[in-house]
Amino acid sequence: MIVERTSYIPKQGSAEKVLQTRHKACDVRVFLGLAPGDVFVEESETGPVIHWSCSFSSEKEHRRDLEARDQSPEFNSVRKNMQQLIDKFERHFLKESPRSGSVLQETVLNNLPITPAEHSFESNGIELKGYLYQPPGAGPFPCLIFNHGSTINQGSADVCRPGIACHLMSWGLAVFMPHRRGYGNSPGTPWQEAVGAPFGTPEYDSNLIPRLQDEADDVVAAYKYIKTLSAVQTDHIGVMGSSFGGITTLLAAVKEPGFRCAVEFAGAAMNWLIAARLKNFLLLEATKITQPIYFAQAENDFCTSPTKELAAAALEHNGSVYSKIYPQFGLTNMEGHFLCGQGWPIWKDDIRWFLEKYL
Repeated sequence: MIVERTSYIPKQGSAEKVLQTRHKACDVRVFLGLAPGDVFVEESETGPVIHWSCSFSSEKEHRRDLEARDQSPEFNSVRKNMQQLIDKFERHFLKESPRSGSVLQETVLNNLPITPAEHSFESNGIELKGYLYQPPGAGPFPCLIFNHGSTINQGSADVCRPGIACHLMSWGLAVFMPHRRGYGNSPGTPWQEAVGAPFGTPEYDSNLIPRLQDEADDVVAAYKYIKTLSAVQTDHIGVMGSSFGGITTLLAAVKEPGFRCAVEFAGAAMNWLIAARLKNFLLLEATKITQPIYFAQAENDFCTSPTKELAAAALEHNGSVYSKIYPQFGLTNMEGHFLCGQGWPIWKDDIRWFLEKYL
């Protein structure tokens, strides 16, 4: 990634005009089909200093941007006006220096369609659907399998969850979201029918475990499938999910040691207090995980004990276990439960650090 930064030191009494002129330059950039960039004001001892900054995914993109400005009469007119208003101008070009060993890269998504390609893959004789997002560039890319929760019903128009995908793509990651059996565009029996018992009953508790194991098999099948794709770095694949997707993240990581790491949001939060067999099963599975794993939830989720207890169980056998209960997110339990999909600014720094270290 290339970052261009410019600084303008106004002549005495011209700070406001310099700021207006810099914003006008941003408007011209938009007219030319360029990203506007960001404008900042610094209060210094000698008065305000105006700064502008813009990021570019490659040197080639940056050169095209410079050429478009140089060839634009409108932009050069703004430049000429700016020169009359300032005492000093500075420009710096910065190249990204990624953390040593990290496969993550800052990636600019300006004007990029956030649209996945639909793929088909097989799991235990069932042909399932999955959705692959790729960041710009030639690849191959490190990849996260993202596991949806229980609410992508068959026939739903809520198919591919582009919000979480675009955030992860901005770190240079490919994202593959499989539709597990009985969800979305994949065939199979929906989970409620497969469990076949009222919520909270002993039968529900017993039947839920084999169903979630089957769904974890679907995630492992997705892992094996994307390892065949040229767009994916086969030795840098992690797994992440929330709610039922959090449970299947844990179970799939136990089943498939090829996953580099796992991020588990809010797994079993709605079932922990009413499904004792599931709880005990997951606590046992947590002791088997060998990869680094991060457990996370919001404080106002339905129950935060899964994060605390699963992390403690895993830590007895695994030195790379992390967990965090984040402050309340929204007003209701359900809003807290949606932290993973809707609370990116809250958890992004922690999860980025984890993925930089382990993916």
